[in-house]
Amino acid sequence: MGNSISHHIAAMTVRAFAGTANNGAEFSLLGNPCCVTAWAEATDAVPEAGEVTQCYTWPTAAGAASVSCWGPNGLPIKLCGHGLMSCGTVLSRSGVPVQTLNMNDTTAQFEHSNSISWVGLPPLEIFHCGVPDWVQELFQQQPASAATAGQSDDYLILAWPADFPLQELAFPTHLGRHTQRAVIATCLDTTPSGFDIHFRYFAPQYSSVEDAATGSAMRVLADYWQPQRGDSLRAWQCSPQGGELLSRREPEITWVGGHMLCENGEGADEES
Repeated sequence: MGNSISHHIAAMTVRAFAGTANNGAEFSLLGNPCCVTAWAEATDAVPEAGEVTQCYTWPTAAGAASVSCWGPNGLPIKLCGHGLMSCGTVLSRSGVPVQTLNMNDTTAQFEHSNSISWVGLPPLEIFHCGVPDWVQELFQQQPASAATAGQSDDYLILAWPADFPLQELAFPTHLGRHTQRAVIATCLDTTPSGFDIHFRYFAPQYSSVEDAATGSAMRVLADYWQPQRGDSLRAWQCSPQGGELLSRREPEITWVGGHMLCENGEGADEES
């Protein structure tokens, strides 16, 4: 388990990217839950595997903190968008304001105001490509276009025509036989819903069968859809739990944001 430290600042569950559905029911989009423990000092302790993402965070300097996250399978996560946002939120609400969060080799900017948090990361370059032949084996309804982002084990974007019902797509079984990239299925929303885009995120080869709400995917889509939708987006991740994600683009940084619903925990009061 490693060497733990004497005490923590706060411990709570955060639902990142909680939102409201079209019917206006508050928090009907449940977001992506994350159990956060904010330590007073650095720790090499590892949490027990749980049903949701587990994150540890601790301040490293004025305005800065480190973040480590583990998936429900107990394996460490290379870059966790909702984990970064959840850790920054818990620290800020506990009287430890932060502007930068460090996770492995990545440094993210952080902003928090009321119940909305933002994480800023360098943009990933998008490379448009043809739809791979093997995609026909995974989906009965075929996407119209494709692109990649990041390294060879990062992201494959599959775009369907506008207003396509992504929630009806069958889960792509055996995805790992064809690619080491996570698949982001997406389409434009041209209805009066208030959303600009929809998407789903699949990475079963990394034990993430389908993410509830995925900040790292929204980072990619902010750049992918910018030519059609501009520098600010509101997205519905139409997973079974559902999430509402925001993005805004600046010259050297892509911001991903959303409502952070903090459930009762130790060390910080519930925020209205």
